[in-house]
Amino acid sequence: MDILYGHQLSLAQGNLYMAHRTGFTEKTLSASLSEVGFVSVATMKRPHCFDLWAIASKSQVSEQQMQALIQAHFPAP
Repeated sequence: MDILYGHQLSLAQGNLYMAHRTGFTEKTLSASLSEVGFVSVATMKRPHCFDLWAIASKSQVSEQQMQALIQAHFPAP
């Protein structure tokens, strides 16, 4: 719960700056990157680890180049 909403003990003590006011799903992360001008975007989620991964480029990247970047930087699913 702390990962999703912020540190609960701190929030209960009135430290509202500890609240997570933003968050991404794989869909909203991809859309946000595209909206701000990234042309090539690849994302990955691992729900069992509660993490999201993204690679984005402002210039067009070929499918082969994107696959190489994914292999080099994304963790194993």
